[in-house]
Amino acid sequence: MNQSGRDRDVLRYCRQAVLKAMDHVRASMRGSNRLRLTDVVVGRGVEKSPLNLTKGIDVLAEELIVATLEKKLVGKLGLRPLTVFSEELGIRTLPEGAREKESRFVVFIDPIDGTEFIESLQGGWCLIAVYDRRASEVVCAVAGDIFLNRLYWACRGGEVEALDFITHSWFRLDGGPDPKEQLAGARVNFLTTKVSRYRSVAAQKRLLEAIEQDDGRVNLAWGSNMIRQVAAGYADAAVEFTKGFATYDLLPGLFIGLQAGLTILDPRTGQPCTCRLDLDDLFATYRRDPKSPRRTPFVAAGTEALARQIVALLDR
Repeated sequence: MNQSGRDRDVLRYCRQAVLKAMDHVRASMRGSNRLRLTDVVVGRGVEKSPLNLTKGIDVLAEELIVATLEKKLVGKLGLRPLTVFSEELGIRTLPEGAREKESRFVVFIDPIDGTEFIESLQGGWCLIAVYDRRASEVVCAVAGDIFLNRLYWACRGGEVEALDFITHSWFRLDGGPDPKEQLAGARVNFLTTKVSRYRSVAAQKRLLEAIEQDDGRVNLAWGSNMIRQVAAGYADAAVEFTKGFATYDLLPGLFIGLQAGLTILDPRTGQPCTCRLDLDDLFATYRRDPKSPRRTPFVAAGTEALARQIVALLDR
């Protein structure tokens, strides 16, 4: 099988894995499960415990994804060994006993991105990106909007697309019509759910004043959904400079955004962000402290002019 044919199969199986996980999460949040969830997440300020039902949903969704990928990518396509880097399970190589260094392909997984939104039935995403270590590039990425029931995906050398199962509509991700060149009147995504991030955004006086011109808006978003909304044309830009996102959170949206033609810059340097990874350093950082994985900040916009204006206005 040639590379393009294999890539399409990998993408197809990743979409299947995400859809299964989305169905599982929605089913787990209904009826009595929802009432139990309310009881166990009262202490939101504490670290998630394995006894926390939301954590349990995360783990079960992740195990479902990994089982599907092991069956399809390892068993059916013969992509072995295959390394998985995920938020809940850490670094794991399939089949059992295989060596991580011998894996050509690495799968990044976040089974539920935006758990706090899942808790209140407001949203949440299921994310997968497959990385080709030999080529130093992403093979494909899939992002599922759990409660809006949408699927977004991109594949190297292929189209960047989305499917809305509620409206039965398909569309390409291209940033939308007439992307903005300036901040005046723009809709800008920020992650402001935690007080520390809210304060850091509120302190950006010059940036907020520029957005406020012509009735621009600040949107609440989370995870790499911030970037996908720009790719879909639902927002004009996405900004995260406070902490940055871990690779399993960022890579799916980063790849989809770049494939859709967005400009995505590192706000610290103004240089373009890429999907090229130093896996040895990435894994070593995680193994030293799993609670502090390597993080990447970003500014994403439909045009380079808008992205560079945002970077120039950020007070560091």
